[in-house]
Amino acid sequence: MIARPSPVRRSDERGVAMVEMAIVVSLLAVLLFGIITVGVTLGFRQSMTQATDDAARAAAVAPRDLAVERAEAAANRTASAWGERCNEGGLACSFVIDPCPDGAGGECMVIELRYDLKGHPRVPSASLLDGVLPDTMTTRAVVEVST
Repeated sequence: MIARPSPVRRSDERGVAMVEMAIVVSLLAVLLFGIITVGVTLGFRQSMTQATDDAARAAAVAPRDLAVERAEAAANRTASAWGERCNEGGLACSFVIDPCPDGAGGECMVIELRYDLKGHPRVPSASLLDGVLPDTMTTRAVVEVST
């Protein structure tokens, strides 16, 4: 049997593995934080879209004089799941009734929800992700209201 020589460590290489591990772990931690932040933000955007859709659905079936009130109530119901209300905190909601854009007559409601993500972040922010996430998120729906 041939004996293998044991690896000889030089005294100036002590602790190199610890330094390499610290670099790799810190990079993985930043990557993990980025994945979580983007995931939470995308989930929040989906919730905003749901709130906009709920408001549009409520406006479509309500009488014209109650359409804005019911659309705002529906948006607030959905937004309350994530601790927000229309025109409070970072969430701005607008419900505008105008003539429909297709020229077919009738009136349409434009529902727009805008969230100030920079001023009211959903997760703690890291300066590394400043260029990745938008400053504001906007969802919009147009629905014909009954006359």
